[in-house]
Amino acid sequence: MAHTLETGSPTTPRLPDYNSRRFGFSAGVIAATVMLVAIVVLRVISGVQSLPEIVAEGVLTVIPGALFSAVLDSLQHAAKPLFYVAVAIGMLLVGGFLGRWYGGDPTWKHAARIVLSAWLVFGVGVYTLLGAGIFGQHLTGGPIWHALTLLLVFAVYGAALVHTHALLSRRAIRDLPDERLVSRRALLQSGGAALVALVAAGGVWRLLSGAFGGSTQVQSAPVAADTAAATTPGAQNPPPFDLKGLSPEVTRTEDFYTVSKNFIDPAVAVGGWKLKIDGLVDSPMELTYDQLTALPASEGYYTLMCISNEIGGDLWGNALWKGVKLRDLLMQAGVHTDAYKAVFTAADDYKDSVRLENALHPDALLAWEMNGAPLKNEHGFPARLLIPGIYGMKNVKWLTGITIVADDFRGFWQNQGWDDAAPYQTESRFDTPRGRPTVPEGPLAVGGVAYAGDRGIQSVEVSTDGGQTWQPAQVKPGLSPYAWQLWRADLPVDKNVRDLRVRATDGQGRPQVTTPADPFPSGATGLHRVTIAVQ
Repeated sequence: MAHTLETGSPTTPRLPDYNSRRFGFSAGVIAATVMLVAIVVLRVISGVQSLPEIVAEGVLTVIPGALFSAVLDSLQHAAKPLFYVAVAIGMLLVGGFLGRWYGGDPTWKHAARIVLSAWLVFGVGVYTLLGAGIFGQHLTGGPIWHALTLLLVFAVYGAALVHTHALLSRRAIRDLPDERLVSRRALLQSGGAALVALVAAGGVWRLLSGAFGGSTQVQSAPVAADTAAATTPGAQNPPPFDLKGLSPEVTRTEDFYTVSKNFIDPAVAVGGWKLKIDGLVDSPMELTYDQLTALPASEGYYTLMCISNEIGGDLWGNALWKGVKLRDLLMQAGVHTDAYKAVFTAADDYKDSVRLENALHPDALLAWEMNGAPLKNEHGFPARLLIPGIYGMKNVKWLTGITIVADDFRGFWQNQGWDDAAPYQTESRFDTPRGRPTVPEGPLAVGGVAYAGDRGIQSVEVSTDGGQTWQPAQVKPGLSPYAWQLWRADLPVDKNVRDLRVRATDGQGRPQVTTPADPFPSGATGLHRVTIAVQ
């Protein structure tokens, strides 16, 4: 039985409406997949936030902080990739339903209407609702870039949709003449041409935009010879803190924790980067990387900890940082007397703020080196903040701007309910033993790290009987007032000992909070416990 061919376009057979819509959904999912590939290519080339990232960040702002923290605690490092996978699946489904709409009238004209409709809905409606502004006017790149790239990726979707729907439809009509079938080669050629166009467009953008051009590699000044031995990251700790498994006093850069809201972190090129200081200041400033690094530099040890770190977690580390005192820059700019906060902006459009007294802390640092080398990209190249006493989320990476304001600005995470002041909780951790080890009866050497931000650590104690009695531990002085401190103790253990606990007292004499609490909203509290078996 022959099928009747109706032509919605010169290359598209007209199937019965039900089948056409069914094929439309499949074609839409495939076309959305092609679009996602194009988005990733464009994202890597340009360095500017993409549609999935803008949607993901917007969704994060409406998720209650407690729910977000619970998911983060459960999934840990898998949380972010799984979240972006969920966003991608959502986009595939949207693509499928748009394809089903296309299937009702499979013509180039209808595909163009879908592309323009999606472009306007996302660029004007969705972006505005998510806080990015019309066509991303509040984002890095500006509205023209986001409008053009959004139109481009939706055009890729539209072209892929038309060709894929035609291919699926023609395969379904077995007795159509061979010469009427869509050429698979033509489909591949059209998709390849679209990706080549994206690469070319991205290349032109990089040539025209100094913000994303140039090399990110710079030479580092060597660490002073008289301090090199003491500051070698990952070096063996001095006795009696040279226990196997105990964290090195200075964390190696490659072992230092990283946390970011981004799917792809920004890669800031040194040639086009500038730090802008404005707002309530007498003399707004702009500094290039060379100008910044030519300023009088300070060097010091600072420990950073993520506010989402769990008790006993590994989202903290200590490093040697070099940079300029933030206070010196702000004093040079001339901060107004009615100023209340300093707002920090990053290259990924992340914003956070601290009260002015924190920004003017005498040891707050705007750092460009970590452990004697230029900052790695994942740690905030070309410059990042280090503000004593405040959780890592406030120590903004990839810094591009400092704005002094009179209002109580709330940043990305604070709008989800996380603590705005964010002072460090007093924390202590077992590094050795870990897990559920079996140990011999007799003396057992245990050790770990303790930290209380800029308050320092007065003492650390360990219990072998569930917290009924406590034994003091040896505590090594920190490398600076803002560095974690190593501790160790030698415990007599027998077959009655199963539960080890550690607690610290900060430098102001306040004991560590023993009541267990999740990281949200002000950092985790409670005592780290290790279970052992004695034989």
